[in-house]
Amino acid sequence: MGYIDMHSHILPGMDDGSRNMPQTLRMLEIAVSEGISTMIATPHNMPGKGCPPVSVVHRKVDELRKTVEQEGIPLEIVAGTEYYYREEVLDILEDGDVVTLGESDCVLVEFEPMAERNYIRNAVRNILGTGYRPVIAHVERYAKLMEDISVLSDMRKNGILVQVNAMSVTGDNGRQAKKDVRSLLKKGLVDFVATDAHSDGRRAPFMEKCADVLYKKCGVQYADRLLFGNAEEFLL
Repeated sequence: MGYIDMHSHILPGMDDGSRNMPQTLRMLEIAVSEGISTMIATPHNMPGKGCPPVSVVHRKVDELRKTVEQEGIPLEIVAGTEYYYREEVLDILEDGDVVTLGESDCVLVEFEPMAERNYIRNAVRNILGTGYRPVIAHVERYAKLMEDISVLSDMRKNGILVQVNAMSVTGDNGRQAKKDVRSLLKKGLVDFVATDAHSDGRRAPFMEKCADVLYKKCGVQYADRLLFGNAEEFLL
């Protein structure tokens, strides 16, 4: 069973991720070499980085799927979007003009790094109120939330899901991110590990090093859920 990367910026020319199709193809080749079999393309929906319409996201995903098939790359591409939380997002969700993660009711959502705990808590409550299930992207980035992860634990009881970045697990995003993620993993507060890949360089879709850490530190059952099991259950 290959890994499922549920957060990646692989669609060419859509945001601050892949610049063009050649770079995307290099990213996908790296992903395959890292043991990834499915990638959910999650372009930013964020002022300043792009707010592509639903139709454009699906068209770009379809185009990439065709290219992947033509190139013979053994990888499944799935549609998604990463929404930067602001009031407009609630309107988008209430109108149903949204790209969820795969065929699920889950929406990948990110926040400003210094967002207050109560702001994040109220935001996910508002998203739940629209009928969608929020997945908090790279939760280790939110310093205020990491100061009291009991708040995160309470939010998970209400149905939210949590994603961390593979490079934070391995320490490649810095000592503090590694410390925070390891604490979350120890308490079982993480649902998905993803690459959040943006390029074929430093931020390529690296997963194997992270997987090695997870299997050693978390055990086979939990590591399997983080790397593909939960994504299969909740998203695909």
